[in-house]
Amino acid sequence: MSKATERKKSAFDVVFRLIKDMKPILWWLVLATTVSLASVILNVFAPDLLGKLTDTVYASINDNQPIDWHLFINDVILLALVYVGSALLGLASVAIMNNSVSRHFTCRIRVKMSEKISKLPVKTVDSTPNGEIISRMTRDVSVMGSSVHNIFGVIINGVIRLAVITVVIFIENFYLAIAVVVFVPVSIILSGILSSKSEKYFDESREISGKVYALCEENLTGFDTVKTFGVEQSQNARYEKLIDEQAVKGRKGYVTSGMVQPIVALVNNLAYVVICLIGGYLVINSQVSVGSLVAFIMYTKLFSGPLESIATGMSMMQSTIASSKRVYDYLDLEEMAETDNHGSDNPTLGEVVFDDVYFSYLPDKPLIEGLSLKIKAGQKVAIVGPTGGGKTTLVNLLMRFYDPQKGRVLVDGQDVGEISRSAVREKFGMVLQDTVLFSGTVYDNIAYGNPSASYEEVEKAVKMAHLDSFINSLPDGYQTQINEDSTNISGGQKQLLTIARAYLADRPILILDEATSNVDTRTELIIQRAMDDLMQGRTAFVIAHRLSTIENADVILVVDGGKIVETGTHSKLLEKGGLYAKIYNSQYGYEK
Repeated sequence: MSKATERKKSAFDVVFRLIKDMKPILWWLVLATTVSLASVILNVFAPDLLGKLTDTVYASINDNQPIDWHLFINDVILLALVYVGSALLGLASVAIMNNSVSRHFTCRIRVKMSEKISKLPVKTVDSTPNGEIISRMTRDVSVMGSSVHNIFGVIINGVIRLAVITVVIFIENFYLAIAVVVFVPVSIILSGILSSKSEKYFDESREISGKVYALCEENLTGFDTVKTFGVEQSQNARYEKLIDEQAVKGRKGYVTSGMVQPIVALVNNLAYVVICLIGGYLVINSQVSVGSLVAFIMYTKLFSGPLESIATGMSMMQSTIASSKRVYDYLDLEEMAETDNHGSDNPTLGEVVFDDVYFSYLPDKPLIEGLSLKIKAGQKVAIVGPTGGGKTTLVNLLMRFYDPQKGRVLVDGQDVGEISRSAVREKFGMVLQDTVLFSGTVYDNIAYGNPSASYEEVEKAVKMAHLDSFINSLPDGYQTQINEDSTNISGGQKQLLTIARAYLADRPILILDEATSNVDTRTELIIQRAMDDLMQGRTAFVIAHRLSTIENADVILVVDGGKIVETGTHSKLLEKGGLYAKIYNSQYGYEK
């Protein structure tokens, strides 16, 4: 995904948007924060109880005062209950947070990303490696989920704890509290400096991560090709190079962010030293008791805890911000302009018109210029021409994968640019050269284009595609599982399955993209016969490389350089002796 398509977002923009996206789980977060606050309040009582117990023991040793063991044991039990209660409340807060984040936040973001794919222009999806999208939907969204913990579970709870404990220590002893609080700005400034430095490294690390996912997806998809050409070592070298680059950036990011917590801990330990010096002086001068000093040191420990949590949260936030940027950049990509108009309710006859159409994939490289063409309903139209001549582009315009920059494409007199893409595509069935089957049963794959079809209708489609004998030979028949890569059935059988799928979908206009190019001669004849049956009564566009398969076409369009340079039947084009005749003669090894 190019940088040009992504809007620059500041860390503030990302955090603000994260908080906005937390709205659906707000009450869960409030509950988790309330439970956490209850845990903090319980913790606040603990140092005071411990201080009283210390004073009791100290008085017994130094002043020979008798211990009221009943009261002493009750205080010990109460102290234990406070600690246990605080721990249980802390666990409950974490459980609530995990449940709300996993079930509602992370899941919802992934659903939004999945919905986004269906709204993106084909051009955007074509230009983005699959691994890059997968990286953003999996790893980056998972890291985003942790940001909710950072913001609420660490930072906000840390701030609440810090505020509560600050009030308590000032009530306990004003001068000692001043000694503690004076170190807070130092911790915050150091945390901010180091966190901002780590953000840059995490951004770069996440960018490389997308490339790693893309390369892995590429190697797995093209596994046979990698093996055939023996390029495993070079591909591994590319992978190692990316991993090394990611490791360097990640290490710098984690080392920089990892320095935050130890530095904050060092500052807090310096605060301990100061408190011990001042507290010792106050105890010697009988201005505070030993128990009060012990309690205050405990409060100081409680005070340093949220400071370290906030510092840790800030350092972790840099990683989550980097991932969140990538996710939001994806969600903010420009979507296809769409309309709710579903066009006429009249049955589609299949008349297709290209009216003065201009189109190019790149602004500075015109492809189709001023194309005008009329296809009558029910005609079989063959499209031939050299590679890059514009054959597939015509199909892309028909299906509204792309829209023309100028001119119109009409079906039955209706401009397809004025009706929704889904309504346009409901008119078309497709059988492509590169067959696509999905994990699932044979039955599921045939019924893919018409899930509501009955079993009898599926059987009819199978017989029309000459697949019945093949399916009957399978161990589980229609319920035979097709594996992820469809390697447990042959190429010809895959193609026949897609023909059965197209027949079952029963669309009035067909697009057949050289469906016989990857099979043997015998299978080609079977597929050709199945396609001839499929095309009966339908307008059909056949992109052909083997010209023998389109000799009976009603009209042949010879496309070159985005223009239709010849039009006619097979015999008339051969007689003309133009580009079509040259292509035909080159395939069959003679000059006419």
